[in-house]
Amino acid sequence: MVPPAAALNPMAARSLVGLTGLPTILATGPFDDQADAEQLATAFATVRSRCRAQLVLLGAGKHRATVLRRSFAQGVGTSVHVIRDLPEDRWPYLIAAADVVVPNIAPGYTPLLDVLGAGRPVVAPADPTTVRLVVPASAGLIYRPGDVSGMAGALLRLLTTPALRHGMGCRARTVARKYHLQRMALCTAGERNQYA
Repeated sequence: MVPPAAALNPMAARSLVGLTGLPTILATGPFDDQADAEQLATAFATVRSRCRAQLVLLGAGKHRATVLRRSFAQGVGTSVHVIRDLPEDRWPYLIAAADVVVPNIAPGYTPLLDVLGAGRPVVAPADPTTVRLVVPASAGLIYRPGDVSGMAGALLRLLTTPALRHGMGCRARTVARKYHLQRMALCTAGERNQYA
Protein backbone atom coordinates (compact mmCIF):
# COMPACT_ATOMS: atom_id res chain seq x y z
CA MET A 1 0.00 0.00 0.00
CA VAL A 2 1.41 3.38 -1.05
CA PRO A 3 0.79 6.28 1.35
CA PRO A 4 -1.15 9.42 0.34
CA ALA A 5 0.57 11.69 -2.16
CA ALA A 6 1.53 14.25 0.50
CA ALA A 7 3.56 11.60 2.33
CA LEU A 8 5.47 10.57 -0.79
CA ASN A 9 7.75 13.58 -0.32
CA PRO A 10 10.50 12.29 1.99
CA MET A 11 10.68 15.53 4.01
CA ALA A 12 6.94 15.52 4.69
CA ALA A 13 6.93 11.81 5.47
CA ARG A 14 9.85 12.20 7.89
CA SER A 15 7.88 14.67 9.96
CA LEU A 16 4.95 12.23 10.06
CA VAL A 17 7.11 9.47 11.57
CA GLY A 18 9.14 11.67 13.90
CA LEU A 19 12.46 11.76 12.04
CA THR A 20 14.69 14.78 11.46
CA GLY A 21 14.96 16.36 8.04
CA LEU A 22 18.30 14.76 7.20
CA PRO A 23 18.71 12.53 4.15
CA THR A 24 17.55 9.12 5.30
CA ILE A 25 18.69 5.57 4.68
CA LEU A 26 16.13 2.99 5.83
CA ALA A 27 17.47 -0.51 6.51
CA THR A 28 14.86 -3.21 7.02
CA GLY A 29 15.32 -6.27 9.18
CA PRO A 30 15.35 -8.82 10.43
CA PHE A 31 18.97 -8.16 11.33
CA ASP A 32 19.96 -11.80 11.77
CA ASP A 33 23.35 -11.91 10.04
CA GLN A 34 26.35 -10.53 11.92
CA ALA A 35 28.46 -9.89 8.82
CA ASP A 36 25.60 -7.96 7.18
CA ALA A 37 25.09 -5.91 10.36
CA GLU A 38 28.79 -5.03 10.56
CA GLN A 39 28.85 -4.18 6.86
CA LEU A 40 25.83 -1.86 7.23
CA ALA A 41 27.41 -0.01 10.17
CA THR A 42 30.76 0.39 8.41
CA ALA A 43 29.14 1.53 5.14
CA PHE A 44 27.04 4.06 7.05
CA ALA A 45 30.14 5.39 8.83
CA THR A 46 31.73 5.93 5.39
CA VAL A 47 28.60 7.73 4.19
CA ARG A 48 28.60 9.98 7.28
CA SER A 49 32.24 10.89 6.73
CA ARG A 50 31.24 12.42 3.38
CA CYS A 51 27.71 13.77 3.91
CA ARG A 52 25.08 14.39 6.56
CA ALA A 53 22.58 11.55 6.76
CA GLN A 54 20.72 9.35 9.19
CA LEU A 55 20.24 5.60 9.28
CA VAL A 56 16.92 4.17 10.41
CA LEU A 57 16.71 0.51 11.43
CA LEU A 58 13.28 -1.08 11.06
CA GLY A 59 12.82 -4.58 12.39
CA ALA A 60 14.23 -6.86 15.01
CA GLY A 61 16.98 -9.44 14.93
CA LYS A 62 19.76 -10.48 17.22
CA HIS A 63 22.31 -8.38 15.31
CA ARG A 64 20.42 -5.09 15.29
CA ALA A 65 22.46 -4.31 18.41
CA THR A 66 25.60 -5.07 16.38
CA VAL A 67 24.71 -2.27 13.96
CA LEU A 68 24.25 0.12 16.88
CA ARG A 69 27.40 -0.96 18.70
CA ARG A 70 29.56 -0.68 15.57
CA SER A 71 28.02 2.67 14.66
CA PHE A 72 28.80 4.12 18.09
CA ALA A 73 32.32 2.69 17.95
CA GLN A 74 32.84 4.49 14.62
CA GLY A 75 31.45 7.78 15.98
CA VAL A 76 28.15 7.85 14.06
CA GLY A 77 25.83 6.14 16.54
CA THR A 78 23.86 9.30 17.30
CA SER A 79 22.77 9.32 13.63
CA VAL A 80 21.25 5.84 13.89
CA HIS A 81 17.60 5.48 14.92
CA VAL A 82 15.78 2.28 15.81
CA ILE A 83 12.08 1.90 15.10
CA ARG A 84 10.88 -0.73 17.54
CA ASP A 85 7.10 -0.73 17.46
CA LEU A 86 5.64 0.51 14.22
CA PRO A 87 1.98 -0.23 13.55
CA GLU A 88 1.55 -1.92 10.19
CA ASP A 89 -0.44 1.03 8.82
CA ARG A 90 2.58 3.34 9.46
CA TRP A 91 5.03 1.16 7.47
CA PRO A 92 4.28 2.95 4.14
CA TYR A 93 5.00 6.32 5.76
CA LEU A 94 8.37 5.10 6.99
CA ILE A 95 9.28 3.88 3.51
CA ALA A 96 8.17 7.24 2.12
CA ALA A 97 10.43 8.99 4.67
CA ALA A 98 13.48 7.28 3.19
CA ASP A 99 15.60 8.57 0.37
CA VAL A 100 17.20 5.15 -0.09
CA VAL A 101 16.23 1.74 1.28
CA VAL A 102 18.54 -1.14 2.15
CA PRO A 103 16.06 -4.04 2.15
CA ASN A 104 16.58 -7.35 3.85
CA ILE A 105 16.42 -9.82 0.99
CA ALA A 106 14.43 -12.65 2.44
CA PRO A 107 12.72 -15.30 0.33
CA GLY A 108 9.83 -13.80 -1.61
CA TYR A 109 9.34 -10.45 -3.28
CA THR A 110 6.74 -8.76 -1.08
CA PRO A 111 8.88 -6.45 1.12
CA LEU A 112 11.11 -5.48 -1.80
CA LEU A 113 8.05 -4.82 -3.97
CA ASP A 114 6.52 -2.66 -1.22
CA VAL A 115 9.67 -0.54 -1.19
CA LEU A 116 9.75 -0.30 -4.98
CA GLY A 117 6.02 0.46 -5.07
CA ALA A 118 6.59 3.46 -2.80
CA GLY A 119 9.02 4.80 -5.38
CA ARG A 120 12.18 4.41 -3.37
CA PRO A 121 15.42 3.21 -4.93
CA VAL A 122 17.19 0.37 -3.19
CA VAL A 123 20.80 -0.46 -2.45
CA ALA A 124 20.94 -4.22 -2.20
CA PRO A 125 23.35 -7.13 -2.48
CA ALA A 126 23.42 -8.88 -5.81
CA ASP A 127 21.25 -11.96 -5.54
CA PRO A 128 18.68 -13.47 -7.91
CA THR A 129 15.72 -11.60 -6.38
CA THR A 130 17.23 -8.15 -6.51
CA VAL A 131 18.95 -8.63 -9.84
CA ARG A 132 15.70 -9.77 -11.47
CA LEU A 133 13.67 -6.83 -10.15
CA VAL A 134 16.16 -4.01 -9.76
CA VAL A 135 18.85 -4.28 -12.41
CA PRO A 136 16.87 -4.44 -15.69
CA ALA A 137 14.85 -1.35 -14.76
CA SER A 138 17.65 0.53 -12.95
CA ALA A 139 15.45 0.82 -9.86
CA GLY A 140 18.44 0.94 -7.52
CA LEU A 141 22.07 0.00 -7.17
CA ILE A 142 23.53 -3.43 -6.51
CA TYR A 143 26.78 -4.33 -4.77
CA ARG A 144 28.65 -7.62 -4.37
CA PRO A 145 27.77 -9.32 -1.05
CA GLY A 146 30.41 -8.43 1.51
CA ASP A 147 31.68 -5.42 -0.48
CA VAL A 148 31.53 -2.61 2.11
CA SER A 149 33.04 0.02 -0.17
CA GLY A 150 30.59 -0.97 -2.94
CA MET A 151 27.67 -0.61 -0.55
CA ALA A 152 28.92 2.73 0.79
CA GLY A 153 29.58 4.01 -2.73
CA ALA A 154 26.08 3.08 -3.86
CA LEU A 155 24.50 4.79 -0.83
CA LEU A 156 26.59 7.93 -1.35
CA ARG A 157 25.83 8.05 -5.05
CA LEU A 158 22.08 7.96 -4.45
CA LEU A 159 22.11 10.33 -1.48
CA THR A 160 24.18 12.96 -3.27
CA THR A 161 22.58 12.74 -6.73
CA PRO A 162 18.91 13.78 -6.45
CA ALA A 163 18.19 13.39 -10.17
CA LEU A 164 19.51 9.81 -10.18
CA ARG A 165 17.59 8.99 -7.00
CA HIS A 166 14.36 10.46 -8.42
CA GLY A 167 14.71 8.62 -11.74
CA MET A 168 15.40 5.31 -10.02
CA GLY A 169 12.47 5.91 -7.66
CA CYS A 170 10.13 6.45 -10.61
CA ARG A 171 11.41 3.29 -12.30
CA ALA A 172 11.05 1.39 -9.00
CA ARG A 173 7.36 2.29 -8.87
CA THR A 174 6.94 1.10 -12.48
CA VAL A 175 8.66 -2.22 -11.70
CA ALA A 176 6.33 -2.88 -8.76
CA ARG A 177 3.23 -1.96 -10.75
CA LYS A 178 4.30 -4.19 -13.67
CA TYR A 179 5.02 -7.13 -11.35
CA HIS A 180 1.64 -6.76 -9.61
CA LEU A 181 -0.16 -6.59 -12.97
CA GLN A 182 1.66 -9.72 -14.16
CA ARG A 183 0.65 -11.58 -10.99
CA MET A 184 -2.97 -10.46 -11.38
CA ALA A 185 -2.96 -11.67 -14.98
CA LEU A 186 -1.56 -15.05 -13.92
CA CYS A 187 -4.16 -15.37 -11.15
CA THR A 188 -6.97 -14.43 -13.54
CA ALA A 189 -5.72 -16.92 -16.15
CA GLY A 190 -5.48 -19.61 -13.45
CA GLU A 191 -9.06 -18.95 -12.36
CA ARG A 192 -10.29 -19.17 -15.95
CA ASN A 193 -8.47 -22.49 -16.40
CA GLN A 194 -9.98 -23.78 -13.17
CA TYR A 195 -13.51 -23.20 -14.47
CA ALA A 196 -12.86 -24.35 -18.04
